[in-house]
Amino acid sequence: MNHPNPIHIRAGDLKPALVGLGKVAHPKATLPVLQCIRVEALSATSAQLTASDLDFHLDVTVPIEAGRKGEPFLLSLAAIRDQIRGFKANDTVYLAPHAKAPSAKEFPEAPSFRATPIPFSEDMSASLLRAFSCASHDTTRYVLQGAFLDISGKGKKAHRIVATDGRQLYSSNSMHLPSLKSSVILPDHPLWKWKRILDSTGQSPWTLRVGSEKDGAVPFRIDAETWRLTGKTIEGNYPNYRQVIPPGSDFKSQVEMSPEVAHAIADLIPKLPGKKLANKPVGLHIEKGLVSLLARESIDEPWQFYPIGPAQVKGPEQVVFANRDYFQRASGFGLTTISLIDPQSPLQFSRKGDLMIVMPVRVGDADSLKRPRKLEPIVSREAGVPKQVVSRPTPSKKQGAKPSSKAPASKSDPMDEVEARIAEANSALATAGKKLKSAKGSLSSARVQRSEDQEELKGFRSLFRSIKKLATGSN
Repeated sequence: MNHPNPIHIRAGDLKPALVGLGKVAHPKATLPVLQCIRVEALSATSAQLTASDLDFHLDVTVPIEAGRKGEPFLLSLAAIRDQIRGFKANDTVYLAPHAKAPSAKEFPEAPSFRATPIPFSEDMSASLLRAFSCASHDTTRYVLQGAFLDISGKGKKAHRIVATDGRQLYSSNSMHLPSLKSSVILPDHPLWKWKRILDSTGQSPWTLRVGSEKDGAVPFRIDAETWRLTGKTIEGNYPNYRQVIPPGSDFKSQVEMSPEVAHAIADLIPKLPGKKLANKPVGLHIEKGLVSLLARESIDEPWQFYPIGPAQVKGPEQVVFANRDYFQRASGFGLTTISLIDPQSPLQFSRKGDLMIVMPVRVGDADSLKRPRKLEPIVSREAGVPKQVVSRPTPSKKQGAKPSSKAPASKSDPMDEVEARIAEANSALATAGKKLKSAKGSLSSARVQRSEDQEELKGFRSLFRSIKKLATGSN
């Protein structure tokens, strides 16, 4: 009979694995066994570390320096973290059975099933992860908390991976899943954001297996080179997402950007003002072949104009606002075609078989922002971009986003004098505001003191009346 055998593992191999395992196991889990990692030496050179939260089971294969195949044992995740705190990458970690740890027999087993493997290409794996980033986090909309693998489409590469939260929708249809018997919903989980999973899309192919309904919820398993994830699909009927996708004939304008311009947009959006505004609006401004963004810090300020780069535009020029998070996500996905209907209708970002539908954001003064001259940009395009605009970095040559302005203004440019006076006025207003705030504070203190004096005076008057009654002998 085999016995649990200790293993020796590099800290540099153990620490990254614990990041993923820690997204499944939790030190504060209700059941003590779910606070643990199962350790099993597979051979003298590799071991398997497993974590479970009952719904998800993660197996990670790691290289080891020494060990022998034997029975698995459990170790507390918190204890392992404490043990390796301060260890350097090449330091050796000694993992051995602990008397106080639960028995390995108590550890929940992942669902066991047989199914036809479905190879996932690099593009399909990337599409699945993109879909998870667009899934809902609303606990009342359970079926939307995952990625929908829809095989209802007919024809070659007509199957889709879809996800939506009601405000954004992602769909990728450049695939064919002949071995999948029916459409399924794979659940979202923080584990999908683990770096090893994100990096593995371009390093090794994935394989998906989906079980049957024999044992209740349909199980699934995804295998990669160094990890395996087993879970249960989401039960329920996914809503008809196709009705959200506008037909091509509805679009009035189409913007074709280069990948460099899309990258520049994704890089700039997090640096724009207005992160705390309701719905986080960012405007897409199209004019004369130039893509620009609009943003502002508060609703009382004018929209600031941020030219990005050139684009091919078909149809009327438009200004449309959307949530900055969704806008950045679509640009980060490399979706370089933007199709527009009008400012009140959904935006469509697309590239090849991938598309993303984003609901627009309505701003109170949108009607006044249809033309650049009404946008009140910080400076005109002829004057260039002033150095003090720190919220918009100058795109690099690598990004390919060329500034839309001409040569910067010379020292004699009258705009410099105007900006200097505006700066002086703003400084004076700020100083006056501080003095007014101080005066208000003094006035408030005076009012409080006056109230306290009045109460004290009332007390003296009452005491005086009592003394007077005693002196006169009156009741």
